[in-house]
Amino acid sequence: MEKSKKSGINVLVVGGAGYIGGAVTDILMERNIPFTVYDKLLYEHQYFKPVDFIYGDVRDTKKLKELLPKYTHVIWLAAIVGDAACQIKPELTIETNQNSVKWLSENYNGRIIYASTCSVYGQNNDEVNEKSILNPLSLYAKTKVEAEKSLKDKDSLIFRLGTVFGVSDTYSRLRMDLVVNYMTANATTKGKLSVFGGSQWRPLIHVRNVAEAMVNNLEKSITGIYNLSTLNYKIKDLAKEISEITKCEIEYVKQKFEDQRNYHVSTEKAKKDGVLNFKKVYTVADGVKQIYDLIKSKRVKYAENDIYFNEKHITNLNNHGEFK
Repeated sequence: MEKSKKSGINVLVVGGAGYIGGAVTDILMERNIPFTVYDKLLYEHQYFKPVDFIYGDVRDTKKLKELLPKYTHVIWLAAIVGDAACQIKPELTIETNQNSVKWLSENYNGRIIYASTCSVYGQNNDEVNEKSILNPLSLYAKTKVEAEKSLKDKDSLIFRLGTVFGVSDTYSRLRMDLVVNYMTANATTKGKLSVFGGSQWRPLIHVRNVAEAMVNNLEKSITGIYNLSTLNYKIKDLAKEISEITKCEIEYVKQKFEDQRNYHVSTEKAKKDGVLNFKKVYTVADGVKQIYDLIKSKRVKYAENDIYFNEKHITNLNNHGEFK
């Protein structure tokens, strides 16, 4: 028997057609929480998920101003994501990632769940927590820092996400430009992993756990900034685990990797305040097996297709005059 819908709650999932949005909307449906997806489909060619959907841009403030009063909660996932993708049109990145959130803070009084990033910590050899000095190395990270500032006096819960991995849902496109997914795809298709240095740290979290944290905390009174991660890995240790599952070889390269980010995060604050409360913590092995099985079974025929990479996909859009 279908459970009755929760009364008094209505969620607008901004950017809900994307990678994280796929898992968020699945959990909202499982819990019978009313919601609508608002999305420009920047990363998608279509959206077939049978849910309430409104096509829209986060810069369309007129449209949003009419919509927002209908919703008690907003989960804000919309962004141009990734360092390289954000550099293609910096002014558009600032409008989308930063200015739109500032506008939201000034025009909406409901509860906001916001997706920020651990990239705001940049390069740091010590374990970082929410009080650590920020060191954003990219435009992407800098816009997220500014967006966080806009929300500091709101009824907002800001999650600084570790690097996400795994399969989201059956509708959203995969992302192969995320370290676990990318390394697994390379290991599976090429039989070899090239590791540059490998001592750099990354906090990791499965996309399903990200979504679960967002939905679990929708109706709680908790506000502020929280690191959201389940694992801290050195890249060389991640390569070893992927190698064990995929049976690939590992090649260690002395050449320095261009990405200078290096950070591992504490989630003690989130644990103490009950923010990290998962039915199941998905491990790196869980995510690796998901990607490995999709490629080996040919459900993903060409893992290097541009659609799976934000920078490549947006570059193609820009070349055809569609990124605007």
